[in-house]
Amino acid sequence: MQRKHGRQAIKDWPCIIIRIFFVSLQIVMTLLKQYILLIVFMLPHLSAAARDNASTSFIGGIPVMDSISVSILTCTPGAELYSKFGHTALRVKNHTRNKDIVFNYGCFDYSEHNFVFKFLLGQTDYMLNAEPYNYLVERYGYMGTGVKEQVLNLTQGEANHLYILLLDNIRPENQEYRYIWLYDNCTERARNMVEKAVDGAIVYNRATVSLTIRQMLHQCLKEDPWTCFGIDMILGAEIDQPVDKRIQMFLPDFFSAEASEAYIAKNDGSRIPYIATTNDIIKETLKKEQASFLLSPLLALSVLFLLSIALFMQELVKSRYQMWLDIPLLVFQGLAGIIVSFLFFFSSHPAVDSNWLIIILNPIPLFYAGWIICCQKKGKRNTLSYLNIGILVIFSAIMLIGPQKYNPAMYLLVLTFLVRALSQGHFAYHQK
Repeated sequence: MQRKHGRQAIKDWPCIIIRIFFVSLQIVMTLLKQYILLIVFMLPHLSAAARDNASTSFIGGIPVMDSISVSILTCTPGAELYSKFGHTALRVKNHTRNKDIVFNYGCFDYSEHNFVFKFLLGQTDYMLNAEPYNYLVERYGYMGTGVKEQVLNLTQGEANHLYILLLDNIRPENQEYRYIWLYDNCTERARNMVEKAVDGAIVYNRATVSLTIRQMLHQCLKEDPWTCFGIDMILGAEIDQPVDKRIQMFLPDFFSAEASEAYIAKNDGSRIPYIATTNDIIKETLKKEQASFLLSPLLALSVLFLLSIALFMQELVKSRYQMWLDIPLLVFQGLAGIIVSFLFFFSSHPAVDSNWLIIILNPIPLFYAGWIICCQKKGKRNTLSYLNIGILVIFSAIMLIGPQKYNPAMYLLVLTFLVRALSQGHFAYHQK
């Protein structure tokens, strides 16, 4: 019986081996399936990690940092309105990979639906974009705009860190940001990104100059008085307070000047210059014409003011009111008031909601113009002229003692409104 069982066991060995083989194969297939699922699941994360480590190469399996230099590029003001204040970008030159890229926070999509309306509302999204360095040189060289380079005095670790931050920031889900002209623009974004990458603190050591934002804007627009007049008309008292040097750096030239005298206070207590070298990449060739007084708003409104006085004197001599100047003035006042009122009540742009000009620049003068025409045709007394005089007198006092500063030409415009209001009030009072 024992021999019989031994022979039976020998006969069963092939079946046992086959069973072990299939069980082992099943276990291997299960493990392989789980491994494949794990790879598929982790692939997007591995790809993201690979992009994050774009600045790291490997030699013999050991990570080695790329040789990278980072520069601040400051572009001088151009001829177009959007370029009147200059521009700032960051140049990242990767010597290891032979790449030379400019990161630019000043890009926007003009073809976006309702772009102009969104811009007026202060809801414009700008984005970070990257382009080859030679593209920027060709573009600004063609426009005749100068470009200055300030090479940052960063360690390779800091430069690689900054590069990784910029690569992360340019991802589609991160590259857009809500543009705020005075407090969060392309220059301030570039400055903040460098500050994040530095091991220590950047100390801006330039002597503090007491300036308001309006004074800074006037410096930039001294050759374009009409643009200066328009900006003064829509920006209110918020920009008439002295600001610290950090806010002053919203303008590229001011940031460049601050950077040139700044230093990096390291965590170990040492100090090193913030800028290593400065180069003029493109010499400015754009010819800027000096603003002519003959074409300035100051002269134009001086003539208008004298014309209003001359008309009032003629009316007094002839004892007859004439409205041929008042209607165009009131229409202009009302149309300008529509812009000022829209920005004041609906826009999230900074400083537009502190504009005291809203008292006289609003849509009401459009209705008042219609009232004057109606009174003239029907021979009615213009009793609203007394209210108009009162508003203009009160606002004239506010202009002298209030917190907001005004363009010199604006004083002449308000005086013109007041002279014509006095004319309307005089003839309303003496009308039989």
